[in-house]
Amino acid sequence: MSEGLRLVVTHKAKFEYHTLSRGGSSFQVIEPNFGGFFSKRPVAFDCVFNLAMLSYGALVGTVAILAIAADGFILGNRPHIFHKDRKKQNTAEDTLILSHVLFRHGNRTPELSELYPLDPYYNYTYYPLKHGQLTDAGKKREFSIGTALRERYNNFLGDYYVPDLVDARSTDRNRTKMSLLLVLASLFPPRYSEIWNAKLNWQPIPYNYLPDTDDPIIYGINCPNYLSLYDELQTSPKVLAEYEKYADNFTYISENSGLNVTGYSQVYDLYFGLSTEEEYGLRLPDWTAKVWPDFINEISYKQYSIYTRTTQLRKMAAGYLIQKMIIDTENRISGSNNDTKIYLYSAHENNLGQFLMTLDLFEYPHIPTYGSYILVEAHYINSTYGFK
Repeated sequence: MSEGLRLVVTHKAKFEYHTLSRGGSSFQVIEPNFGGFFSKRPVAFDCVFNLAMLSYGALVGTVAILAIAADGFILGNRPHIFHKDRKKQNTAEDTLILSHVLFRHGNRTPELSELYPLDPYYNYTYYPLKHGQLTDAGKKREFSIGTALRERYNNFLGDYYVPDLVDARSTDRNRTKMSLLLVLASLFPPRYSEIWNAKLNWQPIPYNYLPDTDDPIIYGINCPNYLSLYDELQTSPKVLAEYEKYADNFTYISENSGLNVTGYSQVYDLYFGLSTEEEYGLRLPDWTAKVWPDFINEISYKQYSIYTRTTQLRKMAAGYLIQKMIIDTENRISGSNNDTKIYLYSAHENNLGQFLMTLDLFEYPHIPTYGSYILVEAHYINSTYGFK
């Protein structure tokens, strides 16, 4: 980084949250709390991957205000206000130097692992999609993300796609890879000399992915040390006492589902099985009426608190991604990478949830909806570099 350019994390940021839901869309502005997570330095990340160990100290290292504009969270059914519809704030596009976008994939069919032994739809095939695959509704939703990003960043990105303009990566899942392709398709439609097929408004754009076990940036929860600490937490007296409060409902779900529900995680998985079946138009069994959606929603939210209950868990769950965002921004400021203007991360709801929990932003706990996205924008305002 050039002498005199510093990136300093402060508590002055404002965060905007947006969602597209069945009842409409909405946004909310809240203030983050970086206390605790950024207070200790330098501390090494306690993880073992096929990548060099990164220093936790870089997280608090060096530029002026950290703020994150986030799109895509369930906040009620108020009418949605898109950025283009609101009064222009001090976020003029000409102050923007870099954008990081973390988004959830689109609507999907249930994963086989989310079904329960007594599930009446256990053998439902979802042909021709199979389990865990992106639906047509999901494709449309992801395509709309790219359209929204193009509207927001049109002048910033320019008319043409050029190599290295975008750094795009996905998790190793069909639905996230397809979601990323759809976002890229609507974000960078071919223009003018880029049109190579008059019947196809599309151009190929490369992206990257790693196996889950080798990807600490998005899959820090697969870190061996994370899993060890997570298992230790699950059997701690304090957490077991939490689980005991819900013993009656856990027993009820176990008896009717065939699952052995002992904590939040089994209910969390059941949430996705039931929600995707219901969304697909399948009638849920009568026994679910007692616990669906209210109780299962409540318990599913609590699973995020288990994922990120301690500082060490937070470092590994979302710390690598936050660190990468800061390092990539530092590289942009220093001039070591002048080509890349936008970083795209196609991921899952738990990635967004862990990101928000790590920064103490889950003021209204929820499962991030399909197509939810978080924007982390680096700006140059009043002779100062910072996130906004």
